[in-house]
Amino acid sequence: MHYKLFFFYSILSGILLGLGWPTNGNPLFLFIAFIPLLYIEESLSNSFFYSKKIIFLIFIFSFLSFLIWNAISTWWLSYAKRPNGDFAIEAYLIPVFCNAFFMSMVFIFFSWIKKSVDNKKIGYIFLICIWISFEKMHLEWELSWPWLNLGNGFSNHIDWIQWYEYTGSLGGSIWIWSVNIGLMNSIIEYQTNNNQLKLYKKIFINVGKIFLLIFISNYIYLKYEEKNDGSVEVFILQPNIDPYYQKYKISTDKLIFRLKKLMDKKISFKKKTFIIAPETVLPGKGKKISMENIEKDRTISIFRNYLSRFYPKTVFITGVELYALYHKWNRSKTSTPIFLEYENNIRWLDLFNSIIQIGGSENTKIHHKSKLVPAVETFPYKKILCPILGDILLNFGGSIMEHGKSKDPFSDIFIHPNFGIKVVPIICYESIFGEYVSKFIKKNNADFIVIITNDGWWGRSQGYKQHLYYARLRAIENRKYIARSSNTGVSCFINEKGEIISSIPYGKKGILSDKVIINRRMTFYTKNGDYLAKISLLTVIIIFIYTTIFRFYIKNKI
Repeated sequence: MHYKLFFFYSILSGILLGLGWPTNGNPLFLFIAFIPLLYIEESLSNSFFYSKKIIFLIFIFSFLSFLIWNAISTWWLSYAKRPNGDFAIEAYLIPVFCNAFFMSMVFIFFSWIKKSVDNKKIGYIFLICIWISFEKMHLEWELSWPWLNLGNGFSNHIDWIQWYEYTGSLGGSIWIWSVNIGLMNSIIEYQTNNNQLKLYKKIFINVGKIFLLIFISNYIYLKYEEKNDGSVEVFILQPNIDPYYQKYKISTDKLIFRLKKLMDKKISFKKKTFIIAPETVLPGKGKKISMENIEKDRTISIFRNYLSRFYPKTVFITGVELYALYHKWNRSKTSTPIFLEYENNIRWLDLFNSIIQIGGSENTKIHHKSKLVPAVETFPYKKILCPILGDILLNFGGSIMEHGKSKDPFSDIFIHPNFGIKVVPIICYESIFGEYVSKFIKKNNADFIVIITNDGWWGRSQGYKQHLYYARLRAIENRKYIARSSNTGVSCFINEKGEIISSIPYGKKGILSDKVIINRRMTFYTKNGDYLAKISLLTVIIIFIYTTIFRFYIKNKI
């Protein structure tokens, strides 16, 4: 066997996947990126003895492809630092190696099924379905890292994917795999039959899959009219506070002064209905605000009185760091025991990355971040991994403590007390979870989406750009406007077609204002969520059962 050639093919697959990834990549590469890897699998699985050695080789070659892809696409993770300022290289290496390993396991599972059932069509259907199931798992389990879910690869070409309002981003993943498999089969068939006419015909059909959906999407894009159920004036603040060198040093009073100064910049301030400030901007200097006394907290009261006095019909939505103290009998799963000297007692502490709404006559509305970043805000499978790894997984990102989350996040809807406008509050990492956002909208019939984030952790890299582009997918899936406030990153307004209609660039301090169009209609995806994942999982189970029965039949027949 041509192992040296196979190594070249596996490297080529990884490079093509990297070249196809946003933000600088061209997604056309994604439609051919898996062909070399699929060719390796086809060649190895067709060997007379499908042994453990063959499975191991398929694993090695696929692991190399996926490792290169992960390394190229998420290199910006290497910018992460520990609280002491040292670069936390493990923040880059752990997800890159782990995700490549998981992807490789999915690939060899497909190979085993294809060989066992001795039917290529069933095998490739299984590949698509098991991959979609894997991507869905990445959206749900404790090691969630859906950053490289294939459907995200089109986030810099929104005119190609307007049909995501029917399928969600998983539809893009199916699109990529179906074209790759179709083109690879064309090559294999040509090698077998040497029929050029048939080859050109099959290539034409599979390339046609690409341009047909692009054409349909562009038609939707050009014909789409915003469903205007009213509008609302929204102002976005970007204070541009460096997360490493300023965030934990600047005082609360200076922060309040900086935010008020930004608010007062606009002459049309009296027209404001919503003011949005970024993730964890308050209270500053590494402090936290107690959940128990939040209504009486000085920082919250200052903003409430400020709005009540000058702008009574305006609400302020901002990121804030909160904490809660519990006794032993009512502690949460994520709380950590601490000794309080003033009580001379042990209490249990929970930290929260939260978003709050201040203003009007109602009490402060709160939503705790519920999709937490593994190894930064939560310790995945702590009982299993903590004895092995210690605190290494939480030793970057500002704290070595786990964060708590909302018990029922979809009930944490924000409603303007004067106008009844419903806002979906999304914090940073939550914005890459399609069905999570759509459930929020569906349950509350929300009017638009607010995303608060802090993308300065990764510097001027592709990280903040990818995060911004992924938010556009949520706008298309749900046909909702998005107001996105980033502390250090890109603050912007995104319309229902996923277009960025106005923005503040990275590294700039400022305030942005625009009208947000309200759309109360629900898309097919909003109503049905990741239904493609459910169909895929059911198909995986059916094929696996069929394969087991088939193997048993063959074994007994022999």
